[in-house]
Amino acid sequence: MSPLYFLYFNYQHIRRGDHQMKKALSWLDKNFEPILMAVLFYLMTILVSGQVVLRFVFNSGFSWGEEVSRFIFVWLMYFSISYATRNHRHINVTFVIKKLNEKAQKIMMIIVDFLFLVFSVAMFVSTIKICQSVIEYNDRAVTVDVSMNAIYGAGLVGFILIVLRVFQGIIWKFRNFKEPIEYFENSDGKYTGSNDICFMNTKDEARKEEA
Repeated sequence: MSPLYFLYFNYQHIRRGDHQMKKALSWLDKNFEPILMAVLFYLMTILVSGQVVLRFVFNSGFSWGEEVSRFIFVWLMYFSISYATRNHRHINVTFVIKKLNEKAQKIMMIIVDFLFLVFSVAMFVSTIKICQSVIEYNDRAVTVDVSMNAIYGAGLVGFILIVLRVFQGIIWKFRNFKEPIEYFENSDGKYTGSNDICFMNTKDEARKEEA
């Protein structure tokens, strides 16, 4: 095997591996929160339903069921916030922005994202302080012998994801600043692909679907 062929073979192998890695990261980017949300929702539903059946049919139940359900619900809520952040689905007031021209609307959307980013970072720092306080005072749950960081940790993880998603949206807007305003707001999910769970398509992908 010649050195040139060896280098070419390894280059092609690296390119294929890089392509597979990008596909895996793209899939994870689209599906990370939805999968966790679905798993947690089903767990919470099964646990609450089981508690109802045990309490009203068998007159018994798990002492820890209600508290664990609350823990799951809090984690589910933070993953949902991150999911909505990624898809620009949070409730917002737009009647003032809509009166501006398209370029000004885009600038205002980016400014709002930056403010949201600052808020999320501040909340993340505050959550770290809460978790440190829990460790310092060894706060424990009532019915299950676990640290209260089992629930406060949801805020820690949640705001990390929210910060990443807001930053991701800001980068996307800067890269696609010349695109129509609909690609920035995407409020009705028009640019969500049929094979995607949540995120807007690129311009070329959206045009293929509309063709």
